[in-house]
Amino acid sequence: MKGDFRVNNKSSILLIISDPVQNNYLKTLIENFGFNVISAQKYDEGFKIVCDCSPELVIIDSNPQGTKWSELASKIKDISRDISILLLTSLIGHDDNPADVIDGMIRIPLNYVELRDKITRHIKKDNDNLMVRGVKDAEINDPDTDYIDGLILGRSKRITEVKSIIKRVAEPEVTVLLRGESGTGKELAAQALFRCSKRRNKPFVKVMCAAIPEGLLESELFGYEKGAFTGAHRNKPGKFEFANGGIIFLDEIGDVPQSLQVKLLQVLQDGEFSKIGGKEVKVDVRVIAATNKNLERGVASGTFREDLFYRLNVVGITMPSLRDRREDIPVLTEAFLRKYYNLYNKLYSSLSNETMEKFMAHNWPGNVRELENVVKRIIVLGSEKVDIGGQAAQVSITDTAHIEKKTENKDADTTVKPCSLREIAKEAVQKAEEEAIRKALIACRWNKRKAAEFLSISYKTLFYKMRQYNLLE
Repeated sequence: MKGDFRVNNKSSILLIISDPVQNNYLKTLIENFGFNVISAQKYDEGFKIVCDCSPELVIIDSNPQGTKWSELASKIKDISRDISILLLTSLIGHDDNPADVIDGMIRIPLNYVELRDKITRHIKKDNDNLMVRGVKDAEINDPDTDYIDGLILGRSKRITEVKSIIKRVAEPEVTVLLRGESGTGKELAAQALFRCSKRRNKPFVKVMCAAIPEGLLESELFGYEKGAFTGAHRNKPGKFEFANGGIIFLDEIGDVPQSLQVKLLQVLQDGEFSKIGGKEVKVDVRVIAATNKNLERGVASGTFREDLFYRLNVVGITMPSLRDRREDIPVLTEAFLRKYYNLYNKLYSSLSNETMEKFMAHNWPGNVRELENVVKRIIVLGSEKVDIGGQAAQVSITDTAHIEKKTENKDADTTVKPCSLREIAKEAVQKAEEEAIRKALIACRWNKRKAAEFLSISYKTLFYKMRQYNLLE
């Protein structure tokens, strides 16, 4: 049986592109339009995904890999004529419609607006339901629209002040520094700034600075020239080039080594930088940065440049912790309940007053992300017990369907879904592992390298586990 490739009612696109750099670049661009994207580098791998899933659009490159692109396109059309296919090519000689099996062309070098428009034209979906960034410009031309309220949930005084600042600074071309504890929603704030800015139809590129090894961060941000070092067999554009014309989001900016801080300062001051290998590059990029560290302390200790700090902190926005806006907990909980019951195709069940009282009393050191994970765990496990802050708390889940049945028959009991011992054991191990990692991070003030040492695992393993358990910002 074919799987459904659509997630959260977003249209789905499959990329079959052999060049990994081009593949990743295009994936980032299209995800910024609001689509779900899955990618493959080999034709046979991509064809298997088509067979197993139901993408609405497939983008393939014209590089022959044993199988010609036309043969691959024909095989895809044999599966379903409803799947649109676009050919990615730099060959000028190609016609706009080179074969009956191809629905259109995407020319290299890419034009951001043309790419967006061409993709949206070929997606088989009602325009009223499109979740494409920049397509419905009327919805986000005015920063006072409901968009920010829909992205950053809550009506407390603290979060209302944050949303008010975002609305005021979204359009002016100023650098913004987002601050706050991990899990408070700094990335959501960055997305809100982007979507309400004048650059909303341009790229939005996120870089998690702490996740990239120090030796690779420079080439990741700024790229390199062919022959710049051993193994540099071709030119590689950096994230700043990918973001040209748009916004780059530098997450965990406090982890950038001093050796790169000068280069970042140059980009902020002059809009230019040197690629590894010597070539000067000019870019037009707006920078939004985020950190959960005390940068003033870093300036005082000499680990963070003072001039870079002032360049980044033109406008500072502090995301409040969840314990400082407890009145938003019911709204957030309800949103997460509906999100994950829908995602996991389960019957909606509300939480009891007793459970909400526990939620309201908890300090939530992991903030909104911790609350989301607790709600997710309740839904996935279907259990009346949930671990909150390392303590097993009794949580009652009230199933509205069962309440209706009990009014008809007081003796009716809720049913328990079968679950194998292997699944129970696996979930228990994952739960314990997640809690151990969270506690280590909190103990180490979310310093990942120290937490990895504390847990006696590698930094790479810790980062993988944090991604697995949704512990990354």
